[in-house]
Amino acid sequence: MNEPASASAAPATALGLRNAWLSAFACLLLALVAIPWIDRPVVDLVHVHTQGTRWIQHVAELPSPLFALAWPTFGIVGAAFVWRRDLPAWAATLWLAAGAVGVGSVFKQGLKFAFGRTWPATWIHDNPSYLRDGVFQFRLFGGDGAAYASFPSGHLTVMLAFATVLALRHRALRWPCAVAIALTGFGQLAAAYHWTSDALAGAALGIAVGTTFVWAWQRWAIRRVVAV
Repeated sequence: MNEPASASAAPATALGLRNAWLSAFACLLLALVAIPWIDRPVVDLVHVHTQGTRWIQHVAELPSPLFALAWPTFGIVGAAFVWRRDLPAWAATLWLAAGAVGVGSVFKQGLKFAFGRTWPATWIHDNPSYLRDGVFQFRLFGGDGAAYASFPSGHLTVMLAFATVLALRHRALRWPCAVAIALTGFGQLAAAYHWTSDALAGAALGIAVGTTFVWAWQRWAIRRVVAV
C-alpha cells in the first residue's frame, strides 16, 4: 500500500510505538499500586465533594458514542477499503480507530467477567458497593453480570484505544486527544463511576489495543509495498 495515499498521516516511529507500549505497561503497574493505596481514599474524597454533580456526569460519558459507532464504522470503511483497494489518511485512521475501539470493548468485557470487581457506588441492579455496603473486593469469575463489572473501565478503554490510534498517526491531534483522555478520566473518577485502578487498567488496555492496530497496519503496508 502506498502510505502516501495516506500522506497526511505520518507513520508512527519505532520510538513512538515503544513509548506507547511503555505507557500501557506503566498504567498497568500504577493500577496495581492504586488498588491497595489509592482507590478508597479517592472514592471517599469524591463522595464528599463531586459525586452527583451533573456536569461531571456528562463529562464522564464523553466516550459513550464510541461504543455504538465502532463496529458499524469498521464494517463500512472496511467495505470501502475492499472495494477501492486503498484508503485516504483520514479513512485509514478512522478504520483503525474503530477497529481498536471494537476489539477493546470485547476484551474489556471479558476482563470484567474474569475479575468480577465490585463498584464504588450502588447504581445498577442494586449492586453491593463500597459507599453503601463497605464492599471492596474482586470475585474472580464470580458472575452476577453488571453488578460485578467495575474492572477495567470500559470508557477509558475505548477512549484510549481511539485516541492512541489518532495520536500515533496524526501528531497534530495529540493535544486534543490528551484533553479528551483527561476529561474522561476526571469524569469517571469524580462521579465515583470507577476506582482509580479501573481507569488505569482501562487505559493500559486501550493503549495496548490501539498501538497493536497501528503497528499491524504499518507492517502490512510495508509488506504490500515490497510485494509490489
